Amino acid sequence: MTRRPILLATLLLWTVAPGALRAGVQWGGCLEPGRDQNLRLSFGVISEFEGMIAETRRKLYDVTGNSWKQEDAERYSTSDFNLDGSYQTMGFSLDMAWSFIHLQLDSIFLNPATSATAQRDYYIAISDSIEYQGRHYDHLMIPEGAPFNAELFGNMTELNFLLVPVGFTIGDFVHINPSWAFGLVLFGGRYEIEAGSPRGATTYQNPPEEFVIGGETSGLTILGAPQWGPGIDLHLGSTNGVQGRLRAQYLFASYDGGTGWFTTADHREKNLDFSHKNLRLRGQVEIPLNRVALTIGLQAQFIETDGTVSSSATDPADILARRERFDKDFSFRLHSLLGTIGITF
Repeated sequence: MTRRPILLATLLLWTVAPGALRAGVQWGGCLEPGRDQNLRLSFGVISEFEGMIAETRRKLYDVTGNSWKQEDAERYSTSDFNLDGSYQTMGFSLDMAWSFIHLQLDSIFLNPATSATAQRDYYIAISDSIEYQGRHYDHLMIPEGAPFNAELFGNMTELNFLLVPVGFTIGDFVHINPSWAFGLVLFGGRYEIEAGSPRGATTYQNPPEEFVIGGETSGLTILGAPQWGPGIDLHLGSTNGVQGRLRAQYLFASYDGGTGWFTTADHREKNLDFSHKNLRLRGQVEIPLNRVALTIGLQAQFIETDGTVSSSATDPADILARRERFDKDFSFRLHSLLGTIGITF
């Protein structure tokens, strides 16, 4: 190599290196004027959607010497209604950033509908009663082998507040914002079940409950969990140019205690033990336009919740007085892959 190229390379290195290698710390995170708000539309697929409730043990049967009746425990899941996905989905997201505090709102919608056949006798508590021969029933039976239709219009919404104490810069092209989030995830939906016309009634459970055989009903279901955990945002690119943004976030929650937080009725208080995990990975490219930047990205999310609800009664006299039903295990799964398009401003 001649002296001239060596000299040019040396001058170029001294010119670029100070900006490329300069590192720093900024209180309240690294904010960019004109790019601290991001509104996105999302569309894609829910690859796994599963909800399950399984009865496990009824203390009453142990106290009364009827332990063999524990075999009557039931288990219901979305697969019993042929609703366990996958499904197309769409939604929206909003991110807003200030010094030290960021707001994150994500919402998606799904509308699965299916026809299925009862795999066994289904005994279901329902929200909207079914009228049959002048009486109203709030329990529905679908006999084994009977066809029925099921539909769910659901929504999952997350609202998180992110604490961003500091941000890190590496030159003019790399910005890193670590965070700790506190928030809430909610899933709500309206379901409809069509199991033909009402055609009889039957008695089931102990104490006995009356169930109408067949009919049409609808109702609401709501699930929710708090969540908190760490995250990191990585911004690559110059302030006024094309940028790449990556976010990794792991939120979780666990609780082991009573349900007194959720009910004012002492006789209904139970033991609640649950764990919740929520992993989100998102990447997007921002292309500057006149006053905004166009964003195109991809997001993968994995939500899993498991828990147990059990009787808090331990004294045989209390168990006999309460006559509570089965303890229950429950779980919820929602995995999604979404494409996103939006603007930053």
